[in-house]
Parts: sequence; C-alpha cells; structure tokens
Amino acid sequence: MSGTGFDYECSSLSPEGRLFQVEYAEKAVENSSTILGVVCKDGVILGTEKIVLNKMMVSGTDKRLYSISVHTGGVVNGLTPDGRAVIQKCREEVQQYETMFGIRCPGTVLNERIAMKFQMSTIYSAYRPFGTSLIFSSHDKIKGYQLYMVEPSGTSYQYFGCASGRGKQMARNEIEKQKFREMTVEEALPKVAKILLKCQEEMKDKKQELELSILADSSAQRHKILDRQAIDALTKEALRQIQGEDVEMA
Repeated sequence: MSGTGFDYECSSLSPEGRLFQVEYAEKAVENSSTILGVVCKDGVILGTEKIVLNKMMVSGTDKRLYSISVHTGGVVNGLTPDGRAVIQKCREEVQQYETMFGIRCPGTVLNERIAMKFQMSTIYSAYRPFGTSLIFSSHDKIKGYQLYMVEPSGTSYQYFGCASGRGKQMARNEIEKQKFREMTVEEALPKVAKILLKCQEEMKDKKQELELSILADSSAQRHKILDRQAIDALTKEALRQIQGEDVEMA
C-alpha cells in the first residue's frame, strides 16, 4: 500500500482517488485490539481485549474504555494517545452541550460532532487522521439506548452491534449469530466476554486482559465500568464454555 508521493499529506488524492494517510490510519486500527459494542433489551455493553505490553506494568493502567459522561461511555483502539485525545474531545463536546442547553447530550449530537472532528483531520495538510476508532454508548429519554462507531475517515453510523480491530470479522460474525436485542445485559455479558476471548486465539502466547462496561437499567442508566473481580469471573466462565466447545468438536 505505497503512496508513491501521494501520502505526504492527507489533503492529496491519488490518481485513483485514494487518501493514503487515511488508509494508513485504518491499518493502525486493523492491527490493534478488538473493540466491540452490542445493544441489549435493557442496555448497552462495550468491551475490548488488549495485550499486556510489559510484565512489570500494573494491571489496568493501559486503559481503552472510558466514561465520557455519566450517561455515555466510549472504547477506543489503535494508537493509545490518539484514543485518549478523542475521548477528551468527546468529553468537551458533551460538557459544552450540557452547559449551553441544560439537558443531557443526545448520542446523535455527539456522534455528528465527533465524526466531524475526525473528518476535519483528513482535509488539512497540517493535520493527520486519528489512528483510532471510537465505539460509544449513550442513553437519552427520546431514543433510549444507542450505540455508535466512528472510524478514522470520519465515517460514522448507529449500530445494534459493531466491532473494530484485528478480530473484527470474527467478532461481527459472532455478534450476528446472537440475538442480543432479546437478552438482558446480565445474560449477554458472558457471551460478549466469550467473543472477545475467541478474538484472542491468535495471541494465546501473550498475556491479555479484558475491559467491559455497561450502560443499563441495572446501573440506573449510568455508564459503569466493571471491576476486575467481575471481569475475572466472566472470563473464567467464558473460558469454561470455550473449552467445552473444543471438547465437543474433538
């Protein structure tokens, strides 16, 4: 995927109509941690799997999953500093909206505003595209629970289930097989953990961690990041199910 002179700045289109800087950013996302989100009948689940980069690193310090506001959560992959910057921009947009209008920022508004910031970084030579994708959950009184994904190009859609990263195809296939919209968040959490662990199979020789969060009726419509004890219990149950499937196949 060589730009042959058309990749020096993101404002230059190649003769084939390609933006190589955007493609490079998408490649960074494709080679990074798998992130996903699913909508259930009583809430939304966000999750990610990540490699522990250093044996000496304290568990949980390489965060990919954040609370954007009380009623909004986000998970990022790709370049970690870019992901943090995007989360900060989301927080600023939500804070600005709620200060100005005095009501909760709708997911549709945040989606449009942050997607525009992604897109703006692709049209000026002084900038480069964000090397990260964002999946965020939101809740408001009109549309209820919502899930959105914003990609490095600025492309953004609302989803019932979505995934990004190195295991996105496997994750999408598994999400499509499940009827998450008919499940409660409590019923869906072990299945989401199982999907994330399956996406890790190619990296079994490396230590990895999961991060999960919910935005649900059970959390009073507030974004809640699950603690390590809860995630360890879900991981243990998911591994038991995967091992059982392997035995049946054998």
